[in-house]
Amino acid sequence: MRATANTATVRNYPVTGHEFDRVMHEAANTARAAKGAALMAAAPFIGLAYVIALPLIGLGALAWLGLKACAARWKTAARAVRNVVLFFAAPFVGLAYALAFPFVGVGMLAWWAVRAATKPRTA
Repeated sequence: MRATANTATVRNYPVTGHEFDRVMHEAANTARAAKGAALMAAAPFIGLAYVIALPLIGLGALAWLGLKACAARWKTAARAVRNVVLFFAAPFVGLAYALAFPFVGVGMLAWWAVRAATKPRTA
């Protein structure tokens, strides 16, 4: 049996010898059962914390490894990042062209019309 402050306090009670050991053994068993019940009740929440944290930790580790690789080969990484940004920007650039072409065409026709109208005629 381990002597602690709690057992020293209990020793002052009128329980002595073998009775003291039995009481302490029962108290330890009760505490052990309470601890087991508390862990059993907390286990789903601990598991949920792991399930929620694991993807975040994985993404953090992936970002860390990516940053380390970029720092080691920054020219190649800069070219790759540029290509990825251009890849994702391409649909928006295409949309801008598709929206602008009718106006550009009308402007070009107007420019040719003005040039044709102001050009001196040679006959």
